[in-house]
Amino acid sequence: MSEEIIEKDNIDDNLPTEGVSEEHSDYKPTDVKDDSVKHQLTGMYQNWFLDYASYVILERAVPHINDGFKPVQRRILHSMKRLDDGRYNKVANIVGHTMQFHPHGDASIGDALVQLGQKELLVDCQGNWGNILTGDSAAAPRYIEARLSKFALDVVFNSKTTDWKLSYDGRNKEPITLPVKFPLLLAQGVEGIAVGLSSKILPHNFNDLCDAAVAYLHDEPFQLYPDFLTGGSIDVSKYNDGERGGVVKVRAKINKLDNKTLVISKFPMERLHLR
Repeated sequence: MSEEIIEKDNIDDNLPTEGVSEEHSDYKPTDVKDDSVKHQLTGMYQNWFLDYASYVILERAVPHINDGFKPVQRRILHSMKRLDDGRYNKVANIVGHTMQFHPHGDASIGDALVQLGQKELLVDCQGNWGNILTGDSAAAPRYIEARLSKFALDVVFNSKTTDWKLSYDGRNKEPITLPVKFPLLLAQGVEGIAVGLSSKILPHNFNDLCDAAVAYLHDEPFQLYPDFLTGGSIDVSKYNDGERGGVVKVRAKINKLDNKTLVISKFPMERLHLR
């Protein structure tokens, strides 16, 4: 290993001595494919791992604050806009079209589209899209259909104010962010695990967001707390405006039907994962 990757003399020359900073170097290999070039492990880890971490954070797991979308969600909506003619499209067709912009496979696109549809805000669904109350999954993409909702067409898109970039293969253009006119990041909520950080924002009530936006524009005080599509009760006494250290407590509504049956009518969760 020492002969192929690391040159011992180089390590000795670069070891920190007394009074010298132990920070990582700004080492960048000139040609990673040249076998004659020796690479410093510290520099390799610093540059290549940070590139990987940045890619996962920016291109996979964490939404953009401007429009509230993860890249896969943005690409799905962009594809649906390009396909939009007022009629429903097979989800399988939408998934295939989105793969022009999203290089990570059809399964991730299909799952993300189902989650968007289950939130009943941006996607108008037809067919069996599952049930967030019971945890039932949606039917296969070839059996269900979708189109953009009227709300999405009115709020999310504006070609005149959209900045564009080339897709991963350079054959198409995709939006950097969408010019959304509504705080979708708060409305839908989000959960994502990246490299070195994670993001979790609870969903909020649509009407509460509208009232808060009006109050903000009038420079009036307002309070905004999370809400769930599945109902339930919430204790926000330690919410801390959603900042670090904030805590919320949620309560389900459970009634006793008889000595053998409990009825859970409200369950405050974003979505269930039942097997």
